[in-house]
Amino acid sequence: RERNRRTRGVSSSSVSSSSEGLSAGKAALETVASFASGCASGVLSAVILQPTDVLKTKMQGNVLLNGAQQQKTVLAVTRETIKQGGVRALWTGTKPAIVRVGLGIGVYMSVIEVMRKKFGEVEKGFTATGKGGDLPGGHQVNEEGKVRITPLNALATGACARVIATILVSPITVVKTRVEYFGAEPRKNFVQCVMKLAKKEGLGGLYRGVLPNIASSVPFSAIYYSLYTSMQDRLAQADRLRDQPPVVRNLISSSCAAVVATLTTQPADILRTQAQLDFSSNSALKNAQLLYSRCRELGFRTLFVGSGPRVTKRIFQAILVWTVYEELFRMTAVMRTKLTTTSDGEDGK
Repeated sequence: RERNRRTRGVSSSSVSSSSEGLSAGKAALETVASFASGCASGVLSAVILQPTDVLKTKMQGNVLLNGAQQQKTVLAVTRETIKQGGVRALWTGTKPAIVRVGLGIGVYMSVIEVMRKKFGEVEKGFTATGKGGDLPGGHQVNEEGKVRITPLNALATGACARVIATILVSPITVVKTRVEYFGAEPRKNFVQCVMKLAKKEGLGGLYRGVLPNIASSVPFSAIYYSLYTSMQDRLAQADRLRDQPPVVRNLISSSCAAVVATLTTQPADILRTQAQLDFSSNSALKNAQLLYSRCRELGFRTLFVGSGPRVTKRIFQAILVWTVYEELFRMTAVMRTKLTTTSDGEDGK
């Protein structure tokens, strides 16, 4: 009898350790899937939408550095850019944009998935049956492998994820902004540009404008992600959209959330551009004073210079990134389910 008890104890502990290992492996797979899906969707959006970033930076830089006399429409800036460097000039800074967006969104999505599980809550009618399953800590996932999260927790999740991603890619952002406005240096790739920036301006140069960048990006992500998840839940319950594929809900949710978040954070974005284009000083006070003087010249509309290209970019970026991300993550969810099912079957043998 004693021997049987010991055998049972050993087998139960091995099953427990095996299930813990499977949970850890599944979590690791989900993190990798989030990062890969985020990188893929981010790179795609960076290549397609780079012209909107170039136009926005030029519009903002013209006003901030040269005053009211350089204020131009989107069409005028587009014609001027094409006249100077051809259609190819609209894609100036694409390489640092790809690295920045791919790495930034990959990190952002990975942090989102990790924190979504921490903040996730089980709601009525939301069970772990079918294709879903339980998560460590008592949370549950739906049939698409997603954790349900409240708007307040979504706000915190989006903000924290964006702070980490923004700080990580800040040096690349500075180089990208300057290349878009001043043009790329001949025979130098963006890595060499980052090294030159570090050598000339030090650590402060690498993180020039990081505070207004955070002040722009973090509220954007917090507002966007909170609205996005709230609209996803509401649209899922709407009778007209109940039979529609998930991609329709993704399109509507992402575009509406992008408009609100972009217009709300536009003033901080123009302050970021001002800081990153200024070579003379790294003083936040000086940059704020210069922006204030421009506001006195042009009025309140100074804060919204370049908002047209930025809103356009954010809408289509949100649609591309979140739609592609959700579809890729859903596809990988099937693969992850098969892998874990196979592992369970092998352990059962």
